[in-house]
Amino acid sequence: MVKRERQRYILFKFIKEEGTFFNKQDFLREIWHSIWRYYGMRGANKIGLWLLEFSLEENYAIMRCSHKTKEILISALTFLREINERKIIISPIKSSGTIRAIKKIKNLVIK
Repeated sequence: MVKRERQRYILFKFIKEEGTFFNKQDFLREIWHSIWRYYGMRGANKIGLWLLEFSLEENYAIMRCSHKTKEILISALTFLREINERKIIISPIKSSGTIRAIKKIKNLVIK
């Protein structure tokens, strides 16, 4: 019997310049570039990355990854400094093993 791989859900907050705009595709492209740059193909192959929620209006995102690669994703996102030549800081708020818990934290933290 094959065991299902455990997942981690991570809540991130964006700190960006006024007037900065980018879409999901720009965000994901820059994340993958950051992962490839700092961890190579070996790290990128294992990550199992999914963008579940993304909101520029409320400045947050929820991502899913493998439990073994949670630290790789968090560090790759903190290395990310700009998207579309605009400065941005991506700060991890909380990680959890269930989407339900991460959404509960989101409702408390993100207003």
